[in-house]
Amino acid sequence: MKLYLAGIYTANFKIGGSLYNRLTESEKRQRESATNLLESFHYIHRQSFVDSIRGDGRKVFLDSGAFSAFTKGVSVDIPKYCDYIKRNKDIIEHVDGTILASVLDGIGDPLKTYQNQLEMERLGVRPLPCFHYGEDERYLEWYIANYDYITIGGMVPISTPQLKIWLDRIWEKYLTDGSGRPRVKVHGFGLTTVSLMERYPWYSVDSSSWVQIARVGGMMLMPEARVINVSNQSPQRRVEGQHIDTLAPPQRQAVEEKLRACGVDTERMRETYLARWCYNIWAFDQLGIQHFEADPKFVPDQIGLF
Repeated sequence: MKLYLAGIYTANFKIGGSLYNRLTESEKRQRESATNLLESFHYIHRQSFVDSIRGDGRKVFLDSGAFSAFTKGVSVDIPKYCDYIKRNKDIIEHVDGTILASVLDGIGDPLKTYQNQLEMERLGVRPLPCFHYGEDERYLEWYIANYDYITIGGMVPISTPQLKIWLDRIWEKYLTDGSGRPRVKVHGFGLTTVSLMERYPWYSVDSSSWVQIARVGGMMLMPEARVINVSNQSPQRRVEGQHIDTLAPPQRQAVEEKLRACGVDTERMRETYLARWCYNIWAFDQLGIQHFEADPKFVPDQIGLF
């Protein structure tokens, strides 16, 4: 499974930039280790972002940014989006000949999403189709029959227990064959709940949690995939067992030794979000590697439940 880090360039965290130049050598190596990247057209449509990505020699999974645009009350122009994809194919990732650029979603409107898919293809771009939580499953059946790589969206606001019920249904009924193997490559947008990553044979997922966790003073401790608060400014510093400084002494020592073995300066982690950004970039990359399987399968709890 590939785990794409969302928003590194949107955060202006390019290699050689002003934020990068404030890093230690160890932190620079962690930042440079990021290779699976996802960015939103809504944010990186400006040429300066394209130049940064191209200059770093990176390729990105391109999200249309339709939801971000929708929440800000702006629209994404399909011809402009298609033109951008055509002009910048060299910075967009490809897998087995498929360009990793998502369809422009019709937010809350599966028919519009389907129509946008056909319109983009008419304009010379074959994007990854997107099926959203709760939509009519006939759309999913059509996408599976006609594409080798599809995406699943609309999952971010749904609770994990509710999402598990729905994902169990579509993975068992549509997305896997009789042996539990995926029929097509499937990307999960905004999905990094570890239990849901492990349960299904995703080809890829993406997350912006690397920056969100760091922003509130946390880091993703590996290989446990456990979030722990480290910032000197975190309110969790006053809660026993909720911060690195309030762990029981043996636990704290074990955590700090593990971090030092990875070349991490624990004081820098306490003092600056940039150190936490870099560590989390490395940790989320490790999380993707940790959940890679050569022959992934989905095994439901109850055969024939649906």
